[in-house]
Amino acid sequence: MAHFMKKALQLTPNQLLYQQKRYRGKINIKKPKIYYKKRVLNELLTPFFVNPNKDKTLEQFCVESQDVQVEKELGPYDQIIAREVRNWFDNSKMIGCLHVNSIKQLDVFDIRVALFRQNMHYKYYGPHIIKHVIKNSHYEALAPLVSRYTSFVFSPAINTIALQKIMKKSKKMFILGGVLEGQVLNYDDFLKYGEMDIVTTQLGLVQTLQNAGGLNLNRQFTHHQTTLVTRLGQIGTNETTSNDKK
Repeated sequence: MAHFMKKALQLTPNQLLYQQKRYRGKINIKKPKIYYKKRVLNELLTPFFVNPNKDKTLEQFCVESQDVQVEKELGPYDQIIAREVRNWFDNSKMIGCLHVNSIKQLDVFDIRVALFRQNMHYKYYGPHIIKHVIKNSHYEALAPLVSRYTSFVFSPAINTIALQKIMKKSKKMFILGGVLEGQVLNYDDFLKYGEMDIVTTQLGLVQTLQNAGGLNLNRQFTHHQTTLVTRLGQIGTNETTSNDKK
């Protein structure tokens, strides 16, 4: 009896019944129906002024922003910084141009210390200051590389090997090019000429010229001058002898 009462009082599970029902009209996916409240909200949010940048592309925005930065006049403080930057450019034999990605200041500090130990100085300045400094100078070729992600390394001596080793330790800094003794060079030439020893290169050039001249290069260069001096000496000797005989 208890068993039958338990079954009778047991709750029946809820069962969901599914039945397919055809919708009367087709749903317009491209142009869905807009209800009254949403239509009113769209009307209120519709801008009523003319957008001056409606038909402009992203390239035009970038070019205009660069022109504004170049033509922007420097303030008194920026002029002081610009003189400092020009002093770094004029008194450094090696200037490395770096592209710096997003990096922590602690990692930048480590790079500064490593460069300072090699007598190199890491500097970052605003792009408008750098472009103002290099404008109408022999550093103007660096202008395409200058952006807010560009930093510079200044050194009184040429030491590209140490600079390259330090940059390889950092995964966020890359050498774009640089300036060696006042000449702007790209990445390959910057590293190539920076690794050269001037004294060794000059000795190699002299040796090559001597070999090309058959070890008589000096004699070949001074042949005509020596011949002229000898002839003039002979003429002078003959005239002196003839005068003595008279």
